[in-house]
Amino acid sequence: MKRAERGHDRWRWLLPLAALLAVLFGAMATSAKMATDFNPNLDFTKYKTFAYIGGVESLVRMQLNPDLLNNRIHRAVARELTAKGLREVQPEENPDLVVRYWVETESSGQVTGTAHWGTYGSYYYGYWNVMYTTMSTPVTHQGLLGIELIDAKARDLAWRLFVSEKIIHNDANKIWKTADKNIVKAFKNYPPTAQAISEKKAQWAKIDAAKNPAQP
Repeated sequence: MKRAERGHDRWRWLLPLAALLAVLFGAMATSAKMATDFNPNLDFTKYKTFAYIGGVESLVRMQLNPDLLNNRIHRAVARELTAKGLREVQPEENPDLVVRYWVETESSGQVTGTAHWGTYGSYYYGYWNVMYTTMSTPVTHQGLLGIELIDAKARDLAWRLFVSEKIIHNDANKIWKTADKNIVKAFKNYPPTAQAISEKKAQWAKIDAAKNPAQP
């Protein structure tokens, strides 16, 4: 099956889930600044090392120095993951996790249609589309940062954070200060707790049930 056809099939079953998603995420205010998502079927205790691979090509379109943004995100992620006991290695040293980021702005459009994802592909279908759709609702002067932790061996998304910020000025330091506070807050949810894993499995089960309704 061609990629375009697979994408069409995914959207075909995602559309009827609108009512369900409203229930699952109705408690999230439209002004939400931070959210996390993860795969509840992975064993997070096995992740001991990580490698930072930078930003997804063509997505850094904010009025910020791309190199400065890349370095700041690198430092922030390394700070949080090393505090959790993980060790940073180089991408060629067979890390357990690879870390990448993307930036979505009003002018760059949604990342699902504009990005060149490279080696690890994209994770914006099925279960993963839910939180992204919730966080990427177009808002004037809104910026959305995504940081992804990918299982390097399985090439599967393990954990992801979103930071949404309304950009009302061009001061890069102020923008980053707000974003970094939300990064710190997001990583308090890594690794997911047993309760969070149980709740996420229940959410995925509801999505599966909506996708495959019982026949009369």
